Amino acid sequence: MAWQHLLKARWAALGSREQRGVALAATALLAALAWGVLLAPALRTLKAVPAQNAALDAQLERMHTMQARAQMLQAKPAVVAQDTLKALQAATALLGKGAALQVVGDHATVTLKQISAAGLAPWFAPVSAAGLSPTDVHLQRSSDAAESLWSGVLVFSLPAGANATP
Repeated sequence: MAWQHLLKARWAALGSREQRGVALAATALLAALAWGVLLAPALRTLKAVPAQNAALDAQLERMHTMQARAQMLQAKPAVVAQDTLKALQAATALLGKGAALQVVGDHATVTLKQISAAGLAPWFAPVSAAGLSPTDVHLQRSSDAAESLWSGVLVFSLPAGANATP
């Protein structure tokens, strides 16, 4: 309490002009403190809201796209494991003697020997439609022929139960 009496005595000792100056300085200090602590952070937050809304809208749009894709995939009929192997066998048989299929466990290996690009391109359509895509590919193109000929190995991962005999 002694400091309050001391403060009042100092205030009374000041002239009216000095009292106004001290009051003005205290008001300016209080205003700067209120701005820095209360108003500036709130204004920064308000300014950031449109950018955050745009980012969240973009994220929501991506999520809706993924949801639609997931629903589309769920609506597709399930691929029967036996059908994938049959499709791969049928497509490989169309390539003729230049292609051989070997199934070991849950992997199918297609070996190609001098297959033309024109013959190989249509081979991929039924294989892809059966839900198969190669997990390992090693192909080489023959450059000595007038037509591009391909040789190599394609390895496919089969769905569980594809090579089981009924």
